[in-house]
Amino acid sequence: MKSLEELLKDFNGGILRGSQSKIAHALNVSTGNVSDWVNGRTNPSEENIKKMTKLFGVDEREVKAAFGIEDKEFSRSLRVTPLTDKNTISLPILADVPAGLPDFSDADVETFWDIPRWVFPGADFVVKCNGDSLEPKLHLGDYCVIRKTEVPMHGRAMVVKTENGVCMKVIKKLKDGTIQLCSTNPKYKPFTPKELTIVGLIIGSWSRQDKENWLGLM
Repeated sequence: MKSLEELLKDFNGGILRGSQSKIAHALNVSTGNVSDWVNGRTNPSEENIKKMTKLFGVDEREVKAAFGIEDKEFSRSLRVTPLTDKNTISLPILADVPAGLPDFSDADVETFWDIPRWVFPGADFVVKCNGDSLEPKLHLGDYCVIRKTEVPMHGRAMVVKTENGVCMKVIKKLKDGTIQLCSTNPKYKPFTPKELTIVGLIIGSWSRQDKENWLGLM
């Protein structure tokens, strides 16, 4: 999960300064209100938390965690809720990154992973990282949890399809509306693709060395 500072910077084009004012304007509240939330003097209302999930492009639990608010539903589920067909989801784990994403066939599925729904809200499938452009956070062969979306999210790591195939890159929206694909690995330079399809948002990951541990929980 991202820190509050990272969420604010992403929302403000990578700059922390002025982000609180921008949030206040978007939520139609005072800058003082936002300052109190950021400094932990008060908590944002449920309504404003829901609004910020859309502004930041993250789920409600991540917003609450950023402001240091306990997610009571998550805590309660973690402690006492048994796993059943109603509160679990079976995610397909793809053997590789299919060239046809966002669509894939049964032949692309390596296995399935049953997890509680609240672990990765909205998750659709798991796929292996197919390059090193997101190092040091993600390495070749790591398993990434994907939520399908067609919306490019500034500052977020996403699975995209370009004229050169499927890859994982950080989205950067320029002021003129152009979308650049960036890497966290310094050996790769940002580029603007000629063709671009957004496949999904990376909402979680596991190291490839951990595969046996979490597959053993299925």
